[in-house]
Amino acid sequence: MQATKQNLRIQFFLTILSVALFILKFIAYFMTHSLSVLSDALESIVNVLAGAIGLYSLYVANKPKDKDHPYGHGKAEFISSAFQGSLIIGVGCLIIYKSIDSFIHPVSLHNLDKGIWLLFTIAVINIVTAYWVIRLG
Repeated sequence: MQATKQNLRIQFFLTILSVALFILKFIAYFMTHSLSVLSDALESIVNVLAGAIGLYSLYVANKPKDKDHPYGHGKAEFISSAFQGSLIIGVGCLIIYKSIDSFIHPVSLHNLDKGIWLLFTIAVINIVTAYWVIRLG
């Protein structure tokens, strides 16, 4: 039971962190008008929703067996995975659309130096977080 609480706390922290990184990536996009930064920010939508769905599915999957679910609630994780896959496909289609639109209607880039530093900071946060989560695993 203690491991379950720790997993929920970690997933909650990662969900909050993904929201913060999502916001920073959109700030970087609005600073630079870069399509690659936009595609990374759009992919972060999947991270935020996947984190929230993962958090909820962990909560549901760890419920004890009951009358309606004699084998437990573990299938919630499979439903979560299917939804996350659908999100990835949807965001991929949106990125393809924006790429074609950007090819037809090019936009000039701005503030690349500040945008690169912001993205570098985001990358460092991601690396440190990944290292921390791997060590916990």
